[in-house]
Amino acid sequence: MTELSDAVIAKTMELEDELKNAGLWQKEMPGWVHGYNNDRINSARDFAEWLQFVFIPNHLHKNITAPMVDKNMMVLHAIKYFGADVRKGKLLQVMIELDSLI
Repeated sequence: MTELSDAVIAKTMELEDELKNAGLWQKEMPGWVHGYNNDRINSARDFAEWLQFVFIPNHLHKNITAPMVDKNMMVLHAIKYFGADVRKGKLLQVMIELDSLI
């Protein structure tokens, strides 16, 4: 693996940890994940579910060598849903760092 992909993997693991620390990690996959489309994200909970069940597995764990995300930068979306919640500060910081790597 390359140094960049190692950094992305480490930052992804940190993202998972922060989702758990923020109380946003779920044991059960929501039904909407199987029929995912970009219009599905309407709330902070939806965004956290998208991170856990769509972004992390599809773009980082399984496709390390493939292009990982469009340059839409997830932080812009995260700020939309978590921006006013200062308790998500560390989570936002991890996403900023991850965006800088991908």
